[in-house]
Amino acid sequence: MSLFSNKPEISAVIPAYNEEDAVAPTIKGLRAALEASGLKFEIITVDDGSADGTAAAAEAAGSKVIRHPVNRGYGRTLLSGIEAAAHEWILIIDADGSYPPGETAKLLPHIPAFDMVVGARQGKLFWGSRPKAFMRWTYLTLARFVAGERIPDANSGLRLFRKSAVKEMPVMCFGYSFTTTMTLSFLAAGRFVRFESIEFTDRVGHSKVKPVRDILRTLQIMTQVIVFYNPLKLFSVLALLCLPAGLAAGWSAGLTGAAVFFSCGCLLDRLRMGENLHRK
Repeated sequence: MSLFSNKPEISAVIPAYNEEDAVAPTIKGLRAALEASGLKFEIITVDDGSADGTAAAAEAAGSKVIRHPVNRGYGRTLLSGIEAAAHEWILIIDADGSYPPGETAKLLPHIPAFDMVVGARQGKLFWGSRPKAFMRWTYLTLARFVAGERIPDANSGLRLFRKSAVKEMPVMCFGYSFTTTMTLSFLAAGRFVRFESIEFTDRVGHSKVKPVRDILRTLQIMTQVIVFYNPLKLFSVLALLCLPAGLAAGWSAGLTGAAVFFSCGCLLDRLRMGENLHRK
């Protein structure tokens, strides 16, 4: 029995790269969860240039399949599925088995009130070892600074959102950091975002994440997002950091540097506001 009086329609998008062993169970589990909701839905698997039988396994499981001729990255794979989606509400879930498909039932009741519902991972598996936990804490702290509010999970691969909202989002990344861009952009634009706690399990097969490369790219994305939405915040911090330099180079140099950074922030913020007024 459906929980919805005004039923949304769902396009489920599964990005997949060499996930032959996990993609079919993901599709079957997702289909069961969506059928139980009583909603109209479609399932689209985007094969990002896999070298194994990912596409064939997805088709055999009953999913529509889009194939990239070469590997283009996680974000571009999601965009291909979003572009092909027939419905306004997009549900994404990774094909590696780390997100139990049944957890989607926790996200569905919160639409259409929210523009995006993020499945927030919890527990020891999410935080990992002490070094990994420290890196994740640092990453989330920076994300919270950019967005200006608490973010329990910025890059979850299980989320539900409006297709029209993504079309208005600046595309800054075609890779691993695409979901981080989504989280920060939705929050910075004042959209309604909910974080719903979900279960998280070990993935099937080997991770495609490259920590050093992907962390550096994520930091780049965070900087781009804050420059796009709130440059004054970034340049105000840089201005404050210039002041201690006065202890070593003289207060005059520190104050001058701070003034330059703050003025740049004011200028960029004025340009941003002017662009927003022009769009309206």
